This record gives sequence, structure tokens and C-alpha cells, in this order.
Amino acid sequence: MASKSTALPQFVIDRAAELAKRHGLDQQVFLEFAQFARRKRPPEPSLPELKAAVCKAFNCSNITQLKQQEAFKVAIEGRNYNLRSKAPWLELYREWVGVPTNERNETGPTCINGIDVLKNFRPWIVFGLDPKKATAKDIKEAFRKLAKEHHPDTGGNPEVFSKLQQMRDSILLGR
Repeated sequence: MASKSTALPQFVIDRAAELAKRHGLDQQVFLEFAQFARRKRPPEPSLPELKAAVCKAFNCSNITQLKQQEAFKVAIEGRNYNLRSKAPWLELYREWVGVPTNERNETGPTCINGIDVLKNFRPWIVFGLDPKKATAKDIKEAFRKLAKEHHPDTGGNPEVFSKLQQMRDSILLGR
């Protein structure tokens, strides 16, 4: 039996039973979806969590060490970052660590495969390709498929299309 905090209201259980019967599906499918929909979105990482993850990505144990490391200096060169605020650390996290858990599986006009392409530069995920197996032909085909949907001439977002071009070019460069 579910705990009180995760128990679904009776009207939801009744509706799940009704839908299951109508569509010939198992009621559990609807109940699991209802539980999923009730879940809270993962919280945004805190500033200390962001700093620790970025430090780890650069093999440093603290911020002082990180700021002295040459690779980090190169990574932020030309950027006017105020490292006392959260925004630059979030940007560095996205670039060097990964997509924050609260930004995964997003939906919206600038999202492809659960990734907001204007916030996260993750070409392999966006293109739905395996970096170890994908050929230049695979990359071009994936781009063409996305371009048909996101090209400004077909009603797509120009910023999204521009990011897709950058992603294509960046992964083709290494092929």
C-alpha cells in the first residue's frame, strides 16, 4: 500500500479504472502516470553544488585551486564572469559537467529530445546519436531531419536553427 504522502485521491483511482476499461489497458499504467505527474520537479542545483561539480570536472578540490588552474583560465577566457553569482556557475556546469537534473526532459519550442538547445549545448543528445558509432552521414541525416522542423522558413525558431547548425558543425569537425 502506498504511504499517505504518495497515495492518490480516490477520484484519480476511479478515473484510472475508467480509462483502463475504456482503452483496454492495465489500470496500473494510469496510476503510475498519475504518480509521475504528481512528482515535484528536481530542484535547481545550489551554488555550492555547482561550484563543487565544476571543481571536480577540472580535477580541483576547491575554488582557489580551480582559479589557478590553466585549463579553467582558458575555459573562461574572454567571458566577463562574476564568479560570486550563480548564473556563471550554472553556465559552466552545463558546459563542463552536464545538463542539470532540473533541466532534463524539458518540453517547449526550444527543446529537442528533452534538452533546451538555447541553454545546453549537447549535440549528441539533441541529434539522438551515439558519439562512438555515428558517422558523418548519420550526423547530416539527423541534422536534415531536425532542420525540416526547426528551419525559420517552415515556422521554426531562428535561434534554435542556428544552434542546430553550430551543433552539426562542431561534431562534424571531429569526423
